[in-house]
Amino acid sequence: MIRPHWLLLGLAALPFAEFAAFFWVAGAIGFAGALFAMIATSVLGILILRGGAIRLIRTLAASGGGVVTVSDRAARDGLFTALAGLLFAIPGFVTDVFAVALLVPVVVSRLSGTPPAEAGRRPAPPGVVDLDPDDWREERNRQPPRRIDGPERP
Repeated sequence: MIRPHWLLLGLAALPFAEFAAFFWVAGAIGFAGALFAMIATSVLGILILRGGAIRLIRTLAASGGGVVTVSDRAARDGLFTALAGLLFAIPGFVTDVFAVALLVPVVVSRLSGTPPAEAGRRPAPPGVVDLDPDDWREERNRQPPRRIDGPERP
């Protein structure tokens, strides 16, 4: 568990780390390139947050005023995506690194405590039964089923 005094220390050190990262990037690609990259990632964060809000509004509208059921996994993925969008929207490169990490399925699985195999899988669409490879087998030379309601017709 994160202790509050470490969290406060990290938040106090964040502006200094962001300045250092900006000057390092500006030294590597130039001031204009670093400024453009910082503005572009902030716009990307706003677009990610806006896309999540639009998806939420569409889900609520599709429910027709009824109860909206969301799986734990969808809620968790939405939370991590929204947090990544928020971190992208904050100007700076250190927060962008954390935002990119929150968009990687393996990192999300480690943070949420779900098995990595499940973290990268998408849920099956409605009406589709998604089986693991061990749960099915292919049968060759299968005989067609016989009719039991009357004589077979050619």
